[in-house]
Amino acid sequence: MHDTVTSFLKSRGWEGARIQPIAGDLSQRSYFRLSRNGETAVMMDARDDRASVPPFLKMTAWLRQAGLSAPEVLGTDVENALLLLEDLGPVPASELMTGRNAQTEVLDACIEILLAIRNAPPPPLRCPGAERLCEWTRVADEHYPGADSGALDEFRAVLKDVLARLLENGCTVSLRDFHAENLMPLPHREGVARLGVLDYQDAFLTHPVYDLVSLLTDARVEVPPALRARYVERYAAVSGDGLPALRTAFAAFSAQRNLRILGIFHRAASDLGKAHHLPKVPRVYRCLMEAAQHEVFRDVRGILCAGLPAPEVAA
Repeated sequence: MHDTVTSFLKSRGWEGARIQPIAGDLSQRSYFRLSRNGETAVMMDARDDRASVPPFLKMTAWLRQAGLSAPEVLGTDVENALLLLEDLGPVPASELMTGRNAQTEVLDACIEILLAIRNAPPPPLRCPGAERLCEWTRVADEHYPGADSGALDEFRAVLKDVLARLLENGCTVSLRDFHAENLMPLPHREGVARLGVLDYQDAFLTHPVYDLVSLLTDARVEVPPALRARYVERYAAVSGDGLPALRTAFAAFSAQRNLRILGIFHRAASDLGKAHHLPKVPRVYRCLMEAAQHEVFRDVRGILCAGLPAPEVAA
């Protein structure tokens, strides 16, 4: 370990702890599980992503104040982008969602969390408009094989108008990567605290449906269309949103998010050599095309299909 890390751990009383890397995703941050005398903690090393530390700390404080299980911050060295965090456990909810009952149990808890986030007074965060949200999808034009930018621009023009109308109704906090791999079961806790939340440093303000889309069109865990529709209906019922309007919002933000993810996964493979998400591309593509079946996209769904060929499936 680097002298800076050794000094940080010593100053926090974790000198001599066993240190094990925790598998990361596409982040530039590194995570390590520390073990000693039956206790564990997690160290976040963000020296390659220093800008993420202040928003992570801000959102951690906000989430915990709202009663949610963000990890307790046990020690900080902001200058060197090192944090010592409460260990919320090694097994994410995604590994437990192997049967319908287990999946619905997790999804039920997630709906409660999303409502708690929606109803809490938001912290000051950026609130990207429809044009910016659409610009983020251009990563697909640049990296998805066979993408036709002209066709995607026609699709985006309609998407932007739909998003702009939806955003007129107000925004709430979105954690952005709210999915089962970033949720940690905490069975000894109750209510909204029974799932720990991770990876929220990129939080922003947007339509309340955004994190519901992230959850139900998860690239990593299959949520069957019928179950997805059921939870959209349930969210509409408990939030007071009108179901037709929520279905429109779900389709629009699913189109925006999944188009972007198609590009991100291919960019990670080509530019970073991280190809482990490519097998998930067909699921992301299916979610995108399902979103395009909504009536608001009737005039451009064919253009989208032509401009974004179906992914090749390995034999």
